Amino acid sequence: MTRDEFLQLMHFPIEWDTLGMYPQELFEGQVGMYKPGDERGAEHDRNGAFHWWLRRGPTKLQVEKLRQLASLDPDPFLGQHMLCHLDDPTLPPAWTARD
Repeated sequence: MTRDEFLQLMHFPIEWDTLGMYPQELFEGQVGMYKPGDERGAEHDRNGAFHWWLRRGPTKLQVEKLRQLASLDPDPFLGQHMLCHLDDPTLPPAWTARD
């Protein structure tokens, strides 16, 4: 499966790609764990991608991109969950923005 096919299958907003927030390393990790039918719980992959960035200590610019991506998520509850993590960096995984 290609990266674009996976992003579409898992209902990632196109901005994950256009903002440069879905790198090859992330794709390989997620597609490597994919099993047919996982798309029924696609929000778990989008949430996983979001937390992947937090665990790496995003830059301030990446935090702003994550905020934008959270607001675009097709699941409004997941988007709100993501925003809560951005607003409170002490929530697991605790994170700190880099310059």
